[in-house]
Amino acid sequence: MKVSLYKKISIILISLFISLIFVEIFLRVFVIKPWKNISINDPSIFKSDPKLGWIAKEGTYKFLPVDINGKNFTMSFNENGNRKNSDIKNNSKKEILIIGGSFAQGWGVNDNETFSYELQKKYNSYKVYNFGQGGYGSIQSYLLLKDLISKNIKPHLIIYGIIQHHEYRNIAHSGWLRMLSQYSSRGHVYTPYGVIGKNDELIIHKPIGYLDLPFREISSIITLIEKVYMKLNSRNRVYIKSKAGKKTKQQIIVTKKTILKMKKLSEQSGSNFILVNLDWLGSFKKENYDNFFKKNNIKFVNCALPSNEKYIIQGDYHPNRTAHTYFKNCLVEYIVDKKLLSF
Repeated sequence: MKVSLYKKISIILISLFISLIFVEIFLRVFVIKPWKNISINDPSIFKSDPKLGWIAKEGTYKFLPVDINGKNFTMSFNENGNRKNSDIKNNSKKEILIIGGSFAQGWGVNDNETFSYELQKKYNSYKVYNFGQGGYGSIQSYLLLKDLISKNIKPHLIIYGIIQHHEYRNIAHSGWLRMLSQYSSRGHVYTPYGVIGKNDELIIHKPIGYLDLPFREISSIITLIEKVYMKLNSRNRVYIKSKAGKKTKQQIIVTKKTILKMKKLSEQSGSNFILVNLDWLGSFKKENYDNFFKKNNIKFVNCALPSNEKYIIQGDYHPNRTAHTYFKNCLVEYIVDKKLLSF
């Protein structure tokens, strides 16, 4: 007895449906769960920016502690996105500009507990601007610096606070884009990134984000498709081959070239440029940069924090108030030694 075309199609569709159910169950049990945004009750302190991806928005924001034994903290930002250092008006034309990520911004501590606030107290004849932005890497920090200098801000000293994870962010690694998307309630999803072109030049691309397909929240299959697509899409940003055929992590080269652009931009504006390591001791692979610093006369100060609970926010990995005082003391010692500022 011949089976009708309708029945054949029905059998195929039913078989396919059953197969998808089994695949879905297998993925959920052994491979990957459906997409889930990480729920946080923090206020959204960022607004979208077409060039930078995001930047802090004006206002004062109160946060609950991450850990039950932690403490509340407040973060305040001016209209340009810089962290407030003091309520005291300072009309000095001599300026210090700080850029970087959340370690430079002072995530997790109050406005009067950041190292930028302490530098403002130390060098009260200068106006200290803290433009550190949570989640920024070197690329975003450079683009922000470029924008600020184009607005005729000419600081005497520019301080870029780096941590190892900035390398990862600079190439928009798929894992980083995934994390940004999961924490999207904080207001940052898209990020610019850099790659090395054919002529060994740094090419900076417009902000991109993580793939967002329908039904990701209910299907492991969809979530896996997103993950595989993003990994394939970003694999050419992870490694780069030299003319000799040697593979090198592109993120290191991108970071170095971005630092050089910061230095050049600073010098063109008549500013001193300092690169400061704000990472935890042993985290920042300084050996990858030693020769680079010497060859390019980059002022580098290693303010790496001891891996000690004394310096960490409870329930978090960010530096606490004690750590920010450590940063301030480390920077002041270097600034005094190199005679970079005057009182």
